[in-house]
Amino acid sequence: MTPGTVDKKENDHQSVTAVDDSNLDVVLSTKPPSMLNLFWREIKHDIFAIVSLTLLVLIFLGIYVGAPIIESRMDVMRVDLLARNLSPEESGTLLGTDEGGREMAPLLIVSARNSLNISLAVTALSFVIGLFAGIVSGFYGGKVDNIIMRITDTVTMLPFLMVIIAIIAILENRSVFMFIVLLTAFTWMGRTRLVRAAALQQRNLDYVSASKTLGTRNIVIIIREVMPNIVDVVVANFVLTFAANIGIETGLTILGFGMGMEHPSLGVLIQSATQTVNLTFRWWTWAPAIVLVVTMMLCINFVGNALQRVADPKQRLV
Repeated sequence: MTPGTVDKKENDHQSVTAVDDSNLDVVLSTKPPSMLNLFWREIKHDIFAIVSLTLLVLIFLGIYVGAPIIESRMDVMRVDLLARNLSPEESGTLLGTDEGGREMAPLLIVSARNSLNISLAVTALSFVIGLFAGIVSGFYGGKVDNIIMRITDTVTMLPFLMVIIAIIAILENRSVFMFIVLLTAFTWMGRTRLVRAAALQQRNLDYVSASKTLGTRNIVIIIREVMPNIVDVVVANFVLTFAANIGIETGLTILGFGMGMEHPSLGVLIQSATQTVNLTFRWWTWAPAIVLVVTMMLCINFVGNALQRVADPKQRLV
């Protein structure tokens, strides 16, 4: 082999090594896409999800911007017996009046704000409890896991709707705080099981073992390393649970076990449909509330399904 051939091979080897090193630098410098980027990329290929997200933004803006403006300009609970049960044409208002002479359009916006606040508070509190219980149960395992899961199983076996109805029927004074606490007490179990399953997967991975070997405290591992890796699953389930809680709050109120007219909600408005005369002749007192509830729940579910696909790469459209 001639010296020129050796030099050529060495030069080729150095050039290949340089190319490999440059490719490695590119790979290492490339950050994985964030959850927001993945969600946007996913939602662009789902017409139902993007329409639902647009509708939700418009509805939420209308409710949370409109409700304070309405309350500052008028008393939506003011009774006017001379304007009872007037249709939109008769009253000259957008959605007519109810049996108390209250205008339905501003009452609908304020009621929707109250329903969303209750549902969001129940969802947030149940997720705080479920996230804490689930991640502690899954990460530590053993006796801690056994105790938490037995408590979860016990609460899950209870017919929670019947228990809630019985408790509300016994209580004389109802408050929004009591209603939120009562719903939260029976809606955290599913979140606990979900987070526990995700934490069980994460605790057996190499990065957790490496952190433990380096002497990192468990609480630091949970907050800094485990939680960021399960946040996509938690967020997707949070959105879907929010839609379910809107339905639960509305259903209990329709049955008469929610908040009354002193704290109007969408369920209170829909409850008027239980009267035959309203159901038959006064559609404006209940139909807009039903349409709004169904629309919000469907839109939230479509957006939640897109978030679920982000959390599970096997289900992604792109």
